[in-house]
Amino acid sequence: DDVWTEFEVRCQQVHNDFYTKLNERFPNLSANEKRLSAFLRLNMSTKEISAITYQSPNSITVARSRLRKKLGLDTDENLISFLETL
Repeated sequence: DDVWTEFEVRCQQVHNDFYTKLNERFPNLSANEKRLSAFLRLNMSTKEISAITYQSPNSITVARSRLRKKLGLDTDENLISFLETL
């Protein structure tokens, strides 16, 4: 968790508006969903996220799907493109 905290602080310094808008528009996101959003915003692949978080690629795929639903995205909307607009 210390590594994630450091990552989050550094990411917030670079992408401060992203975190602000994400929290304003989606206050009910869990810490893990915010973390996944940050990784995706950085254009990281499922495999890369899996390696960093020590979760299986399948777990990341499921988490992405749940995040899409929580953000209210349709199947034809690109999750990464959506996050880049925040």
